[in-house]
Order: sequence, then C-alpha cells, then structure tokens
Amino acid sequence: MIRAGILGGSGYTGFRLTTYLARHPHIEIAFVTSRQEKGKRFSELYGALGGLCDTVFTDPADVENENIDILFTCAPDQVSMHVVPGWLERGVRVIDLAGDYRMNSGEAYTAWYGKPHISPSYIEKSVYGLTELNRERIRTAKLISNPGCYPTSVILGLAPLISKDLIEASDVYVNSISGISGAGRDLKNFKLFYETDSNVMPYGFGRKHKHVGEMEQELTKLAGVPVMVTFAPHVGPYKTGILSTIPVIVREGVRKHDLDEAYEEAYNSEFFVRYHASGLPESKFVADTNFCDIGCMIVEGTRRAIIVSTICNLGKGASGQAVQNMNVMCGFDEKEGLL
Repeated sequence: MIRAGILGGSGYTGFRLTTYLARHPHIEIAFVTSRQEKGKRFSELYGALGGLCDTVFTDPADVENENIDILFTCAPDQVSMHVVPGWLERGVRVIDLAGDYRMNSGEAYTAWYGKPHISPSYIEKSVYGLTELNRERIRTAKLISNPGCYPTSVILGLAPLISKDLIEASDVYVNSISGISGAGRDLKNFKLFYETDSNVMPYGFGRKHKHVGEMEQELTKLAGVPVMVTFAPHVGPYKTGILSTIPVIVREGVRKHDLDEAYEEAYNSEFFVRYHASGLPESKFVADTNFCDIGCMIVEGTRRAIIVSTICNLGKGASGQAVQNMNVMCGFDEKEGLL
C-alpha cells in the first residue's frame, strides 16, 4: 500500500481528492491537515464520506515526521513553497495542486502571482503535470506541479492543432465559464446564493488572471513561437465544471477532416480525453469526472474554427488529474480510483 498525506484538505479540492483516494485500492490515507478544522472528523465536514473517510483533521505542524510515500498539497498559493522542499529532501514524492511550481522560473512566478518565490531552485525540479502531454516525465518525477483548471481545458483543446501547425497560434482568444467551486470554499460576497443564482459574472478579463501566464508558457512550448492569450473568464451559477470556447484561424487549405485527424491522432489512445468529431460537448458530459471532452467546428466560408473544451474543475482540473498523475508515478492503472 502507498501511504498518502494531504496538506490543506478541508476545501473543495481536498474533498474531491480525499474521495478519490478513499476508494483507491492501493492507497492508505495517512493524514489530512487543516488548521481551521483540526480535531474534527473529515466525515463531519463532508457527510458524503461517512464510513469511507473518518480521518481526523490534524494541524500541519503535527505531521512533519509522518512516514508517507507521497504528499498532496492543496493549500493556497504561497504555502507549498515553504513546505515542499523539506518533504522532498526526506524522499517523499510531492504533487502540488497550487500554483507555486507551475511557472518556469521564480521571476515568471513573481510576474504572474505578484509575490516572490522563496524556493525557486525547486522549480526546475518540477514537472508540469498535464498527464497526456508529459506522461513519460511524470513517471520518474519527484515533484509534480498540477496544472490549473482553466489551463487544462485550454491546453488540451489547442495542443493537437498547435503541434501540427494547423492554426495561427501566436495570438489566442479564450472564453471560459467556471462553476462557483473554482473560487474555493471561503466565504466571499460574490459567492452568496443571492449573487450567483441565475447570474454569470465576468472577471479578470484580458491578461489579468494568473492562469494566463501558465497558458502562454505551455502553449509557447508547443508552438515554438511566443503565444499571447487574451482571456475572458466567467463564474456561472453552478457548482462545478469549466467550458472553454476558443475561436482560432486555421492555416490556408486546412479543412475539418484535418482538424479531426489531429485530435484523433493525439487522443485516440487516451482514456480521459474524448474527442467529439461530429458535435460539440456540453459541461454536463464531464460533470464530477476526470474526463476532458473536446469538439471542433469550421465556420463555413471562412478560415475560422471554434474549439470547445470542457472539464470538471475539481476533476480533470484539479484532484482527478492529481490522482491520474499519482497513478502514473506509482505504476498503477491510470483509471484507478477515478471511475
């Protein structure tokens, strides 16, 4: 059995991660930490896990000497960078679900997150954990930086077409809508039922959202030329899910079947990415799963195409992908615990 620890497990990401791990046949949950909820049983906070996970929340300071094989960090940004180096030095493999190790350098992190990085030397040791694109590096990695939710939907949607040079990739526009759980479990005014019911709220337009840097970084690697992303995120009146709509300009002479072939070549052997060649996916197709569903259409009479990519923000956008990465690292079937 693999002993796993979870730092910062009382939020929605921690809840979904604990749900996956509690039913995983090869995992024993050693601890789940929460300063706010310490002393309370996990199933008291999330009744759906009654009998499945009755672990008592502990203070992070009380688990520093725990004997574990793998650590998941679900704490807010700026927390992981303080604790991850110590666990790595003890030989524990780490999957960080925050943004602390996603950027390529400490300077890039500061540019997008607005704060200094205190352990930048560990950034170069991390592997960007978009499973379908980096599987071989993930197998042997000691530190995985789990991708953000918006970037997962966007990068998986664009990667096959950028890699085949089928679209003009230097200037990308992305429109996304996310469920309210993407904003976390803390109480904020815009998350009140009265504010969210029957309402779609735009925020962080342009290049203000911290995930833009992550998108540009990874898409630039695929394109081989600098990629600029104009991002239009929204919060929608539902619990989970992300749907990204990405209009692109295709190269001269590119037709629908060329796009279909690129997606099918990239994802036909991927269990968790499903391409809809004859239609466009909806967010309900992937609700509460680890799937990413993608569709693409050509606008007749133009060189425009529209990509639709949808995921569950807590599944493939966070905890599901973290477990998928753990399965790769440990040599398990990638589907274990996720179905």
